[in-house]
Amino acid sequence: MEKKNNMYKLSVHQWNPFAGCEHGCIYCKSSFQRQLKRWAKDHCPECYEFTPHPHAGRLNQRLPNTNYMEFIFTCSSGDIACCDDTQYLQRIIDKIRQQRNKTFLTQSKDPKTFNRAIFPKNVILGTTLETNKDDLCERISKAPKPSQRYKDFLQVNHPLKMVTIEPVMDFNLNVVIDWVKNINPCVVWLGYDSGKNRLPEPELEKVRNLHWELASRGFVVVLKTIRKAWCEH
Repeated sequence: MEKKNNMYKLSVHQWNPFAGCEHGCIYCKSSFQRQLKRWAKDHCPECYEFTPHPHAGRLNQRLPNTNYMEFIFTCSSGDIACCDDTQYLQRIIDKIRQQRNKTFLTQSKDPKTFNRAIFPKNVILGTTLETNKDDLCERISKAPKPSQRYKDFLQVNHPLKMVTIEPVMDFNLNVVIDWVKNINPCVVWLGYDSGKNRLPEPELEKVRNLHWELASRGFVVVLKTIRKAWCEH
């Protein structure tokens, strides 16, 4: 991990032994799904439709080495909560466990799924908390509401956790700070929607305050897309 001008830059590799998702987040269609469609058009119909499915051949894929705070984003083109085959999930975990000199990250918007298995210490478990206001997500995602994700994530007993506040939506500053403090993640991602989805965004000054408050409490905050909210233009 590099730090420059008080900002962190992480090196991310992607590994997708499982792909696809059923949460239907509108902002994902213009980002992750669009990227996957470009490749999948001539390679995998299920990837093209973002249908949850395994890619068992990738379990034997040679994975790159990672340095400090670099990681291999596992199942980055989907959500492992949508992997109904617990035995296959265990095969992914076994592959991670075999490579203890590498750091992995896997993320879910249904973090109770992490309690389906015991994850090794060389994987960071993450969830998305783009807001603390459940009502803002009603028309945006079919995933569990943010308050439920927060409660479920607290019940996950794992030493390395990550929180993604991206794409950030309007929030209560004190509540989000308390959530992050209680989860105690090793890293927090923070940023606006990289597409043009007209989400209920907070003003830039509010996001800057959140960044400052978290950083001043010692949390590593990785800034992604930082700009004025669309309503400020």
